[in-house]
Amino acid sequence: MTSRNIDKSVPLAHSHERLAAIVASAMDAIITIDEHHRIIQFNPSAELMFKLPASEAIGEPLERFIPHRFRADHNEHIRRFGLTGETGRRMGALGAVSALRADGEEFPVEASISQGMAGQERLSTVIMRDITERKANEKAQTLLAREVDHRAKNILAIVSSLVTLTRAPTREAYIESLTGRIAAMSRAHGLLAQQRWQGASLRRVVHDELEAHAEPSKFSFVGPEIVLSSRAVQPVGMLLHELSTNAVKYGALSVPDGHVYLTWERSDSGAIWLSWRESDGPPVSPPTEPGFGTTLIQQIIESQLGGSFRAHWNREGYCLMMSLPETALQSANTETRSAPGDVEGAASGTLSSKSAETDDGGTLLIVEDEPLLAMQLSQSLKDFGWNVLGVAGSIEDANKILANKTRPDAAILDVDLGGSPVFPLARALRRTGVPFIFCTGYEDLEYSSEFSSCTAVRKPATVLQIVRALRDVVRTTNAQALTSPAH
Repeated sequence: MTSRNIDKSVPLAHSHERLAAIVASAMDAIITIDEHHRIIQFNPSAELMFKLPASEAIGEPLERFIPHRFRADHNEHIRRFGLTGETGRRMGALGAVSALRADGEEFPVEASISQGMAGQERLSTVIMRDITERKANEKAQTLLAREVDHRAKNILAIVSSLVTLTRAPTREAYIESLTGRIAAMSRAHGLLAQQRWQGASLRRVVHDELEAHAEPSKFSFVGPEIVLSSRAVQPVGMLLHELSTNAVKYGALSVPDGHVYLTWERSDSGAIWLSWRESDGPPVSPPTEPGFGTTLIQQIIESQLGGSFRAHWNREGYCLMMSLPETALQSANTETRSAPGDVEGAASGTLSSKSAETDDGGTLLIVEDEPLLAMQLSQSLKDFGWNVLGVAGSIEDANKILANKTRPDAAILDVDLGGSPVFPLARALRRTGVPFIFCTGYEDLEYSSEFSSCTAVRKPATVLQIVRALRDVVRTTNAQALTSPAH
């Protein structure tokens, strides 16, 4: 009889050993608690997850691993679960919950819970899975989707501005000029895509743009290896396109023996010095009136890239000396906020007739870091009676305009200025009573609560949409001023 009982206990012992081995090797944290919510089992994965050895966890209340603000709800949940008679709830049925490591770090987990009797005692087992990495990936995917949507809309806005601003004497010349600029955008876009939106080599940008306009024997370039930031690649590409186009039409690349020399170097302060020099071309002279291309070159260097330049119409050929700040370079840390068409745009689109909208206009401040869109918006709004007080590509530039000129009647604010939010300027304008509207390529605006009620126009927008938004916000502000206690 005794021998038979011993034989029956052998499979049971093996079963316990197998169960213990499964619990010990499980990748999820497995914690068993008694009726008093004290831990009686804490597997190796739980030790790793909570950064605490089992010897210190056994006997501790389970709530030690629950953030303080959730402990009352957690204890009530365990109590109610014990009364339901359910044997278990699957992983994820509770949704994402928060857990607390021994070092105080809070992190997200998915949990399942089961209960059963061990003799006369009711035991509950919680299985937890750390989903920190999964949550981070989900957040990254959400941000990427927002960015792609945002950049795509900005590209459409920029192309629309090019269509509006490009001028040419004939239809054929217009098509050639417009397609050339769009092609330059496409080359920069493709280069950024190859580099996963982490910037690009200045040498590669130079090579691609010059090769698109002339045979390799017609140009030379030399300089150290420099990696442009993702935000600088497209502006630099467009800048080189405009310079090359001018050289093909009027300068060194318009004659067989002409040549273009492009050199660059880093200064002691970290800035980039670039020199565009043409030789053996036809005689050149300063233009009597700057064209769109010349204006665009100036806007790109000064407003978008934050640099400076000097142009010389020398006897031997056109020469442009420019300095770009260190911010045009890729930072030591990998940039993450980069995507196609990494520039902010304001409103663009087909001009509507002024007769469709009656508005008295006023003085206007435009804060926009994409020159093409700022130029198109400034030009278009003048037709609707708005006098543009100034165009700023940064908060600093806007503050200078506000300090040196009269107070504007309204402002248009690009939400993202080179990666920096425009909100500090919006707060300052609000304090001084200047009404404003936001312009953004983001579909899902993530403002702080203080700006949740502000008017926002999504890009690309028509000028009529902008005019209506300005009219409404000015009228609302004026009405509030008339009914305020001060009046």
